[in-house]
Amino acid sequence: MQTQDHGSSGPDGESYNIRASSYFVLQAPHRCPACNEISRVYALAVPSGHESTEADVELDEDDADSPGLDPQAFRDWLFSPASWQRIPGPAMISATAALSPAVAQTMQALAPPYRPNPGRGGEWSNFCEHCDKPVWDGALHPNPGQAFCPADAEAAAQVTVHAVDAPFAAFFGMCWTDSYRNKWPLFARMGYACSAGD
Repeated sequence: MQTQDHGSSGPDGESYNIRASSYFVLQAPHRCPACNEISRVYALAVPSGHESTEADVELDEDDADSPGLDPQAFRDWLFSPASWQRIPGPAMISATAALSPAVAQTMQALAPPYRPNPGRGGEWSNFCEHCDKPVWDGALHPNPGQAFCPADAEAAAQVTVHAVDAPFAAFFGMCWTDSYRNKWPLFARMGYACSAGD
């Protein structure tokens, strides 16, 4: 995969932990709990083949009695410098602490209600278009039936997918990959069919 060098850190010195040669801006309707009005909310996703420094450690699944990594291997993994790993499936991120400057500029143009939240240390958040109150990521991402966790294809049809053909880099706190079955309708909406055989 070809990616541009985005630099190694965000505005406060934190390292970016995800990058891709393109990305998606997702838009969905959400009822604001503060004012009860329907507002547009936004999320970011990356295609298959993106890279992350936060990939899961793969253990040997053939040995059911394996205790996992031995203590020295675990210590080496824990204290090793971050390394980029290619991730075969798509992903959506949340709890985003930093975006590369180019991505931040695109988000200002495409999704003005999605911006840094001073009340959460500058973490990128959605704000209601009507009352300007922040919308908590936990109300949008993790549970089936939420804006970015549609329960089925009909619900996923409410999500608008805008593909951005430009490099992406960010620092996320949460990453939802295709290992989360409850994200499959959303990923299908993005053009990625997921199944138990993947």
